[in-house]
Amino acid sequence: MTESELIRWIRNQKQDESPFVLKGVGDDCAVLDPSPQSRLVVSTDVLVERVHFRRRWMHPYLLGRKALLVNLSDLAAMGALPSACLLTLTLPSDLTGGFFRAFMDGFLEEVRRWKTPLVGGDLSRGSSVHVGVTVWGHVESGEPVYRSTAAEGDAVVLVGDVGLSAAGLNLLKREDPTELADIRKEAELAAWAGDAFRWRCLKAHFLPTPQIQAGDWLRRNGFASAMIDVSDGLTIDLRRLAGDSRLRFEPGPRIPLEPGLTDHISKEAALAGGEDYALLAAIPGDRLERLRNEYPGHLPEWRHLGSLRQADADGSMETDPAPGFDHFARRP
Repeated sequence: MTESELIRWIRNQKQDESPFVLKGVGDDCAVLDPSPQSRLVVSTDVLVERVHFRRRWMHPYLLGRKALLVNLSDLAAMGALPSACLLTLTLPSDLTGGFFRAFMDGFLEEVRRWKTPLVGGDLSRGSSVHVGVTVWGHVESGEPVYRSTAAEGDAVVLVGDVGLSAAGLNLLKREDPTELADIRKEAELAAWAGDAFRWRCLKAHFLPTPQIQAGDWLRRNGFASAMIDVSDGLTIDLRRLAGDSRLRFEPGPRIPLEPGLTDHISKEAALAGGEDYALLAAIPGDRLERLRNEYPGHLPEWRHLGSLRQADADGSMETDPAPGFDHFARRP
């Protein structure tokens, strides 16, 4: 298919209308109109073949779903709701047929699920698959939650799980996953995984859940003084949350991990593996008991990890490198 035919295919796909979108696909720019009371937040991220995924491990339909999900996680960390998105897709010319359509089927499925209309983007030919997504979100009233506005004495809580995605990646590396390239249904993936826990790990890696509802609830109800999503590993993102507020993290008696997780990977790998897309929130200490009593039961469980304290007397904030994923770190 030519570029014009690909764009025409995208424009012909049905999407839910959004009051924020005045002009979507088909012009030089999209036009959004948030209400005067709201704040518009924007984030972008990429998925690069052989860095973030392997085509021989993952059906393009699942890749399309994941491409939007991982970007929505940044909105969750601001306490924002999704508004719209852009997609930049680079493909080898032999992938403009079935691969493209399957990828777009998955991407547009999540667009509809999260009410995040695709309003434009770019298509290009390249030697490998490269997916770039920009997401806009909105905060309907008040301010977004920043990662730099925590205060001394705040508790740090984790919403969601860490380590499962790293265990899922380890599973793919240990076994022969080449048949997964032909599997798009979750039930078939679960059957391949073989048991419920291995399926949870595989699903966490392929189809993470952005904590949009939890981030929105924590912001609207005044519980979160600061938030960050866990994308590069719990250890390094804890350090970022504390450091950006010029504080240090003091862990509690233990960092909770899923029972049975360390049967699959080490504790260190679970804490540093990345791609968890859980949510870290700083909660004023005097609101922690209220959070226990008022947190909705339908939202993912939260766990108390520790607290934020003043920097050391010499002003240091434990700036030694923390384990976690860094694209440009030296590799052994």
